[in-house]
Amino acid sequence: MPLARFKRFFRTLSFARVVCLGFFAAIILGSFGLYISEEGELSFVDSLYLSASSICVTGLSPIPLSGLNPSTHWIMLFLIQLGGLGIISFTVIVGFLITKGISRNARFNAFVGAAIDTQTETESLATNEVNRILLSIINISFSIEILGAIGLYLHMPEGVEGENTRWFFSLFTAVSSFNNAGFSITDDLSAIRLDPFSLYIVSGLVIFGGIGFPVIILLEKVLLTIFVRIVYRIEVVAETLMMEKALKTGNVPRFLLLPAQFSAILENRIAEYNKHLRGETTRIQSRLLVYGSFALLLFGFLGIYFLERSNPHTFHGMEVVDKISNAFFMSVCSRTAGFSTMDLGHLNDATVIIITVLMFIGGGPQGTAGGIKITTFVLLLAYLKNVIQPSKPVMLFGETVSKNSVAVAIRVYFLATIALAFVFIVLGILDQNQHSLHVIFFELISSFSTVGYSLNLTSQLGDIEKLFYAAVMYVGRVGIFTVLIAATGHSGVPKMGTIDDGVKIQVG
Repeated sequence: MPLARFKRFFRTLSFARVVCLGFFAAIILGSFGLYISEEGELSFVDSLYLSASSICVTGLSPIPLSGLNPSTHWIMLFLIQLGGLGIISFTVIVGFLITKGISRNARFNAFVGAAIDTQTETESLATNEVNRILLSIINISFSIEILGAIGLYLHMPEGVEGENTRWFFSLFTAVSSFNNAGFSITDDLSAIRLDPFSLYIVSGLVIFGGIGFPVIILLEKVLLTIFVRIVYRIEVVAETLMMEKALKTGNVPRFLLLPAQFSAILENRIAEYNKHLRGETTRIQSRLLVYGSFALLLFGFLGIYFLERSNPHTFHGMEVVDKISNAFFMSVCSRTAGFSTMDLGHLNDATVIIITVLMFIGGGPQGTAGGIKITTFVLLLAYLKNVIQPSKPVMLFGETVSKNSVAVAIRVYFLATIALAFVFIVLGILDQNQHSLHVIFFELISSFSTVGYSLNLTSQLGDIEKLFYAAVMYVGRVGIFTVLIAATGHSGVPKMGTIDDGVKIQVG
């Protein structure tokens, strides 16, 4: 009876509340797991903070990870993967475990469809379609992580794993990278600072994880389309050989049938993507995220490189190729992951400002990155242009953007800034003038944007401050707009008129 009541209660919850409660429950359960694994060597507040940082894929830790038990590392790996799968995937997993079929709910299918792709408000995906999309997300995640782990295992310099086994260090680093967690079981990645190829592997994993699953799925569709054309040419050759063999011997070798079978599989896969990834949003949002990510990476790279190349505490003394790889690596990790190859406390103030801006913007929606998201930032810029030219609608790539998307972007930005300002004041009071305000602000933005960079403040926090930062990480990961919807019980976005014909862009 209690289980049946709980199922009924779960089904009556809004999806925003399901997500908020799911993440909160995962953090609490994870904290107990970490506390038990460390056998009392880790305080419960530190366990809670570390669990929140893992689930929210932030990467901040109050203690060195290298001193934790191997079982704790495994628990953290699981929590990082669970949190990094994304809000939607996490919600589905919780739903399946508790209700054994929540995806039969038509409203839930519509919710997933709207978040993954461009669905109209009356459209609803069938259960098998929802499951297929979510399965694609999980398959893509695991595939990229495994490839990244293999690349690191084969290429990393000897001894960088410390006291850990090489394969587990490679796996943990790959999972932490793709999920944009920024955790390293050797405390940092300074051991590969002078190994550009390893830095680029980690950077690639971070970029793919942070750009968003819809874009990754679309890129996979494009690659499959190219591959189909190649296979089709092979199939034509195989059919010619098959006819010659049939005329000469009367037998057809089985291997000549493989190209046709493989081509059919690929075409079916593309047909599924064409069915699920349709409309203008996928095309426009993918272009926006790719161009936006490139622009931010270039901005961060150039700024960090020229500001730090002569800094005796960071890049000075490195070869040019190492300066380039480390500047690129730091630019990538500033928006989302938080991996460090050096002490950030030695950075120039201007570099810290650039990193703070990149952290606040973050990556793409429906990915593992934090921040207000690139789409939100670009829509705000487009809206400002619209203010200057009020007679024209907000447009991207020649297409009119949905008024509701613009409204949500504005709300996300102001909610984030107001909440951060309030928490900043509280943290400043709790700090009691022990640290500079820019150090506190940097830590706050890093927590909210789930980046994990720190100017050496995390280990000096008191218990109350840790709880505040853990709450900030939670809100940053779940999304401040989601928290507002869960708290108020309504969408928070009134319809902007009776008809909204614009392209619907997913925002933070």
